[in-house]
Amino acid sequence: MAQARAGEGFSLVADIPIDAVRSTAAGFVLEGRGGDRDDYRLELHFEYPVDAKTRKVLGELMSQAEVRVSRRGNPSAGG
Repeated sequence: MAQARAGEGFSLVADIPIDAVRSTAAGFVLEGRGGDRDDYRLELHFEYPVDAKTRKVLGELMSQAEVRVSRRGNPSAGG
């Protein structure tokens, strides 16, 4: 993934290639291992129902994704 532009005020926490996608009643759970060798899980919840065909397509797309997690401020500052 491309680096975040300087001056946006966000610091990279982790780049996570997605290894597994699991469908849930309310959305999806994505799991992967970051470059720091830590395991990550991202839960996506939708406020509206998603039909089976759309859910399958979304799951396939997300399984090919890489997630970049950034946050405002210093990522090593803790909580």
